Amino acid sequence: MYLKYSQLITSRTLICARKSLLYKIVPEPSPFRCKKSEKKWQCLNVQTSGFHTTQKLHFHAPVILCLGSILCGSFIRKRWLKLSPTEQEMIIRWYKQRRHIFHGGWKILSAILIIYFLTCIKRDPIVGAPRFVLFNEAQRIQNAKFLFKVVVQSESNVVPHDNHMYKKVARIIKKLTNANKEIFKGIDWDVTIIYRIFNIASIPNVLILPDRHIIILADIFNLIKSDDQLTFILAHEMSHEMLYHPSQTLSLGALSNNVILLSTFLIWVFYPPGVAAMLSSFMYILHAIIFACFKRSCEREADKVGLQLAAKCCIDSREILAFWEIMKMYDELTGASMFRIPFLNHHPSLEERKKITIRLMPKVNQLRDLVGCPELPLRDPRDFLPQYKRELEDELRRNPRLLGMRW
Repeated sequence: MYLKYSQLITSRTLICARKSLLYKIVPEPSPFRCKKSEKKWQCLNVQTSGFHTTQKLHFHAPVILCLGSILCGSFIRKRWLKLSPTEQEMIIRWYKQRRHIFHGGWKILSAILIIYFLTCIKRDPIVGAPRFVLFNEAQRIQNAKFLFKVVVQSESNVVPHDNHMYKKVARIIKKLTNANKEIFKGIDWDVTIIYRIFNIASIPNVLILPDRHIIILADIFNLIKSDDQLTFILAHEMSHEMLYHPSQTLSLGALSNNVILLSTFLIWVFYPPGVAAMLSSFMYILHAIIFACFKRSCEREADKVGLQLAAKCCIDSREILAFWEIMKMYDELTGASMFRIPFLNHHPSLEERKKITIRLMPKVNQLRDLVGCPELPLRDPRDFLPQYKRELEDELRRNPRLLGMRW
C-alpha cells in the first residue's frame, strides 16, 4: 500500500516485502523484491527505513509557542500600563467607534471556522460515530512519518526482518482480515517491531500511527502467552485506526493547542503576572485532564470493537482476562503503577478493562457461535496464571530493568 517509509530520510529501505502473507521471508539473495506473479492480498508491509547518521537538533515547538504567547501578552500589558490615562482613553474611544467592524469581523471569522470544522466531520466504518479529522490523507501520512522517526529513532532499534515475531504477527493479521473482510477490504497494514520506544524505554506496548503503521515493542512478546492474546492486541490497534482515533487525536490536539495559545496570550494581556501564571497553570492542567479522559474513552471503545473483531477469529475471550492479569503482574513486579496518576493516565485501569471484557463475553460467545467456532476448551487459561507469574519473574531476573528502561 504505502511505500512512504522508503522515502523517509534516505532511499535505503531494509524491507519492502509485499507478500501474499504465506509468512515466508523473502528468499535470498534478493530480500528487497517481491515476485510480481504473487497474488496481491490486503497485505501486511513489513518494512523499516534508513535514518540520518548525523544528529539533528530540534526545538520543541509547543514550548516555544507557549513562551512566545506569554512574552507577547506580557509585553502588550506593559506597554498599555506605560500609557498615560489620556492616551488610554483615546485608544478606548477609537475602539468603541469601530467596534461594529471588529465584532462583525469576529462573527464572520467564527462562522467560517464553524463551517470548516463541520466539513472535517467523518463517520467511521464500524460504529458510524462522527469523528473530527482535521487532516487529509497526505497530511496524515506526513504526520505518521514524523511520529515514526520520533518513536523509532534509529535503524539499530529495529528488530531484523527475519525474526520469527514478524511471521507470527503476519499470520495473525491475515487471520483478522479474513475474518472481518467487510471491514478490512482493500486495506493494507505496515508493521515495525522495535526494541525500545524513543530508543530509551523498553516496555511491553503496541501503538498504531495514522497511516495504519503498527509499531510493536518486542518486550510485549514476553507477556503474550497465546495467539488469542496477540489476536486481541492487534485487533485493538487495528480498531483504533478504523475508528479514526489516531487522526482524531492529532486533530483535536492541533485545535486545542491553538486555543490554549490564544487563551494564554489573552490571560497575560488582561491579568498581572502572578494571577496570569496561576490561571495559565490551571488551564494547562485542565487541558491535560480533559485530553486524558478523551484518550481513555478511545481505549475503551477500541477494547470493545477489538474484542468483537477478534471474536470472529474464534478466540477464547478468557485468554484476554488472563492477559490483563499478566499485565497487572508486570506492573506489580516492576512498580510501574506507582508512577501513574489516575486522572492523567491515557489508559483505563487494568481492572476496568477486565470488567469491560467480562461484560462483553456473552456477546463474544454469540459471535463465535454465528461464525461456527468450535467449543471453548474445558480448562480456563487463567489456571496457568501461577506458572505465568513464575516465568515473568524469571524473565525480569534475567533482564533486570528499572521501570522498563535499558541503560
